[in-house]
Formats: sequence, C-alpha cells, structure tokens
Amino acid sequence: MVQKNSDDWFEWFYENWKNYCPGELIDKGLQPSQISERFIEVNQLMLLEKAKDFNFDSFIALEEFMKLSESELLVLKYFLRLVKLKNQSK
Repeated sequence: MVQKNSDDWFEWFYENWKNYCPGELIDKGLQPSQISERFIEVNQLMLLEKAKDFNFDSFIALEEFMKLSESELLVLKYFLRLVKLKNQSK
C-alpha cells in the first residue's frame, strides 16, 4: 500500500506541476515561494482529497523522500557557490 500511495502522489504531483509551468512563472519573476503558494491555491481541493486517502506509512515514505530532496538541494547550492567563486576569480 505504501508504494501505491507514493506512486499515486508522484504521478499526480508531477503531471499537475508540469501543467502548472513553474519555469514560465520563474521567467516572469515569481519567487519559488510564490509559485508553490499559487500551486497549492489552485490545487487545494485535490490536495485535500489526496490527503484523505493517504496512509501513514506513505506519509513516512514521503518524509524520507523530502529529506533526500533537501540534501540534493544543498549539494546543488554548494556546487553553484563553487561555480560563482570560480567565475569571480577570473
């Protein structure tokens, strides 16, 4: 059941996220927090429906995924600092 709930979440999220066109919103000058707030506002009812069907084991699985995503973000930020430092030294 954990796998099905998690798979359903990712399938729903990425399909809706792609259709939401976050890249275009960044190009228009919106901040990441504004983009996520707008996405939540547009999808509030569906998020509530998804939450009703979600089991606690899947909740734990998504929390673990979130930790991995945060770790990846920190590595990317570090890498970008290195690139910036390299370019400043030229």
